[in-house]
Amino acid sequence: MVLRIEYLDFFDTINEENLVLCLGFFDGLHKAHQALIKRGQIIKKERNFKLGVLTFDQSIKLFMQKKPFYFLTSVEDKAEILKNLDVDILYVMKVSYDLINYSPTGFIEQFLKNIKVCVAGEDFSFGYLGKGKVDTLLASPYFETVVIKEITYHGIKIGSTRIRDDLDKGDLSEANFLLGREYTITGKVIKGHGIGKRLGFATANIDFTNYLLPKLGVYFTKVIIGDKEYFGMTNVGKRPTFADTKITLETYIFDFDQDIYGLIIGIKFIEFLRDEYYYSNKEDLIEQIKKDRIQVLEMIEKRG
Repeated sequence: MVLRIEYLDFFDTINEENLVLCLGFFDGLHKAHQALIKRGQIIKKERNFKLGVLTFDQSIKLFMQKKPFYFLTSVEDKAEILKNLDVDILYVMKVSYDLINYSPTGFIEQFLKNIKVCVAGEDFSFGYLGKGKVDTLLASPYFETVVIKEITYHGIKIGSTRIRDDLDKGDLSEANFLLGREYTITGKVIKGHGIGKRLGFATANIDFTNYLLPKLGVYFTKVIIGDKEYFGMTNVGKRPTFADTKITLETYIFDFDQDIYGLIIGIKFIEFLRDEYYYSNKEDLIEQIKKDRIQVLEMIEKRG
């Protein structure tokens, strides 16, 4: 299906007729987010409505704290995922001081007044200092509100914070389970220092922009290039053996030797292999990379 993306500023409105709108930041679009949107799908089909999702272009909390935000999913990532969830329109709200100073009633009057149904998690908040809650939505005379209760896994809430903690620990098994897919970073292939090539393992360096990087170390990955997937071995780190201080994301792609500089590719993180180590000489590092390669080849073979 075709997904329409609309960017909203504080002076814009939503005027789509017969719209059920899912509200949230949706960073990660994990299983709990998907459950919320699937409730919107049901309403869409029952009432022959259109299904919309309202998200924000960055974290309101960190915007207020003037701190950088590192996302699990970019707007483009969200759009790709939502295409498969029967969503018709993705509304992306620009976070600004004007927006965060709206009163909850002002927010409803400006953006939500014309919708038919809104769907939100029970912890959703909006408006000045987050004073608007689901009770505020439920009290609105303009639309019907459906509240989705907290979803847990092993007794703990499924949420972006939990997934971020898993990625910080290199626990891809849980992070990917909660996401419902492999954690993926998409970015342009950029020029590096050519260290991998000199070591006999040419790598593609990825501009990861504002993505949250998982724990520093070496990973078994998949690499998406165009409409094809390749297996890869990816390093997230500072290359301490070469006294580098800048964190890089670089991947060695198996059975691939094409020039991909300037292309947008995706890295799917499957399994954490090891921490990043300092080696006193490049020969020891080469030997370790060879061992890593053998380990990954064994993992590939097990997958059939």
